[in-house]
Amino acid sequence: MADRKLSRLMQAPAVILLLTWMLVPLCITLFFSFIRYVLASSIRPEWTSPSIENWRGFGNYLFVWNNDGFWLAVYNSIFIVTSIIVLTVVLGLAIAILVNRTFPGQGIVRVMLISPFFVMPAVNAVLWINMILDPVLGLQGIAVGGLNEVVATLQDAPLVGWFFSLWPELIPISFRASQTSAIAVILMVTWQWTPFAVLIFMTSLQSEDQQQKEAAILDGAGKWSMFRFLTLPHLARPVSIVVMIQAIFHLSLYAEIEIVSRGNGNKNLPYLIGEMATNNIGAASATGIFAVILANVLAVFLLRMISKSLME
Repeated sequence: MADRKLSRLMQAPAVILLLTWMLVPLCITLFFSFIRYVLASSIRPEWTSPSIENWRGFGNYLFVWNNDGFWLAVYNSIFIVTSIIVLTVVLGLAIAILVNRTFPGQGIVRVMLISPFFVMPAVNAVLWINMILDPVLGLQGIAVGGLNEVVATLQDAPLVGWFFSLWPELIPISFRASQTSAIAVILMVTWQWTPFAVLIFMTSLQSEDQQQKEAAILDGAGKWSMFRFLTLPHLARPVSIVVMIQAIFHLSLYAEIEIVSRGNGNKNLPYLIGEMATNNIGAASATGIFAVILANVLAVFLLRMISKSLME
């Protein structure tokens, strides 16, 4: 009993510090969400300071709820996060299975696969939007221009010219436009976070029971059957970990959205909160509470869906 009390006493400072670090900002945000707190209000100067006298109740929540920009941000947040998670899990599984075998240069390949994860988000966004996705100077523009030149040359060929003359001229996609900016964010974040999924899955695959696989081979099971009934159930918990961590991180995306389009067409909840926080702190705090609720709902939904599908 004395040892148990001593261990709890030793853990108490860390637990108290962690709770303080988590609960104090949340409580302050909750308080701000229930008051009128506007930084620049010439009509009502008393609103420029946080005070209980400016109590508004659920007025900030109703203001945010009835705002069309809020629902667009919710849709973009769910679309971006879900797309990134699906792509990283699928690509991470495929790559992890491919490299989970012995081949020449295995160590170098694994290091190169993991390296994109260590690139800073802002650097990653600048690299993709300027050097890869730019319709003029990026690899996309160069590739599309090269294909158009090849097609134009083949149109003069004696036998196949008629076929290539039917081809339309390809036009590079502007990924800064409102219709495609979210796609650009999904591509660059998927490239950066797929190595994280690969690392988790590859570590888990190394602990897979090989005797079960050998017994399945002796029973005549095919590769797909072994993957479906042995490998996937074994990876259920690692997949859940990847989904949970990525759902938390990707719901707070900001740098990529700012660099790609400054919120034009791909504004998510953190970006909307940043815009509101320049003046209306009360509405920004209410939006932040909505974002916390959405993060928990989305994470629980994805985890239950993945666990159910992999463990059946």
